[in-house]
Amino acid sequence: MKRSLTLLLSGLLIAALFAVMQLLFIVREGEVAVVTHLGRPVRSITEAGLYRRWPWPVQRIYRYDHRLRTLQGSFEEALTADGKNILLALYAGWRIAEPIHFLERVGTVEQAEASLDGLLRTYKNAAVGQYRFSQFVNTDASALRGEELEQKVLEQARDQALERYGVELRVVGIRRLGLPEAITQSVFERMRAERQALADGYRSEGEGEAIRIRAGADSERDQLLARAEADARRSRAEGEAEAAEQFKVFEKSPELALFLRKLDALEETLESKSTVVLSADTQPFDLLRGGTNALPSP
Repeated sequence: MKRSLTLLLSGLLIAALFAVMQLLFIVREGEVAVVTHLGRPVRSITEAGLYRRWPWPVQRIYRYDHRLRTLQGSFEEALTADGKNILLALYAGWRIAEPIHFLERVGTVEQAEASLDGLLRTYKNAAVGQYRFSQFVNTDASALRGEELEQKVLEQARDQALERYGVELRVVGIRRLGLPEAITQSVFERMRAERQALADGYRSEGEGEAIRIRAGADSERDQLLARAEADARRSRAEGEAEAAEQFKVFEKSPELALFLRKLDALEETLESKSTVVLSADTQPFDLLRGGTNALPSP
C-alpha cells in the first residue's frame, strides 16, 4: 500500500514538474530569447530571468547567445586603384541586436555568419578599390591606410547588417594581408633592382673615393720626390763646392793629392783581407816599400 502511494506521489510530482516546464522558462545571463506563438514571433526577451509561456506547440522558445562573436572573413583577391591584386581577409566582431529580426531573416548563427561574410566582402572590395597598392605594402608606416580601410568598411556595413539581419557590427579589422604569386615575384624583382641600384651607387662612390685617394697619394709622392730631388741637387752643389775648395788645396800640393789617392785605393783594395801578388813598383802598392821616398815632399 505504501509502495503504491509512493509511486503515485512520484508520478504526480513528475507531472507537475513537466507542467511547470511547459508553462515557465529561464533566460540565462548572456542570452536573448524569442517567443513565437503558433510560429509567429510575438516578443523578444533580453533580460535574464524566469518567464511564463504557453505550452508547446502553442508557443516555442528560440534562444541565442547575446555575447560578442568573432567572424573570420574569406581570404581572397581584391583589386587596388592602380590595378594591382592583393589578398585580403577581414575579421568582424558582432552580436545579435534585434532578436526577432534576426530570427525572421537568418534564423541561425551559421547562416548569419555566411551572410555577414558576403556583406563584408562586398564593402571590402569596394574600399580596396579606392587605395593604391603602395598604401597596403610599404616600408614607410605613415603611407599605410589599413586602419582607414577598416573604419570605412565598418561604417558602410554597420547599418546594412542591422537592417538586413538584426546584427550589430562592433568592430572590423584586417586579419590577413597577402600577395598573389605574380605580384610577389614582381615585388621581389623591384626590391632586387632597388638593392642593385643602391649597391651600384655605393660602388661608384667607393671608386670615386679610391680615385681621389690615389690622386692625393700621387700628388704627395710627386711633392716628396720634388723636395728630395731639390735636396739632392743642393747637397751635390754643396759637395761640389767643398770639393772645389779641396781641389784648390790639392793644386798647391799635387804630391799630397797623389799620395792621398793612393792611400784610398789601397784601403779599398785591401779592405777584405785580400791577397794581392804584384810588383812593388805598381801603383799604389809602391807605397808599401816604405822609406822617405813614399811620402810627398813638404
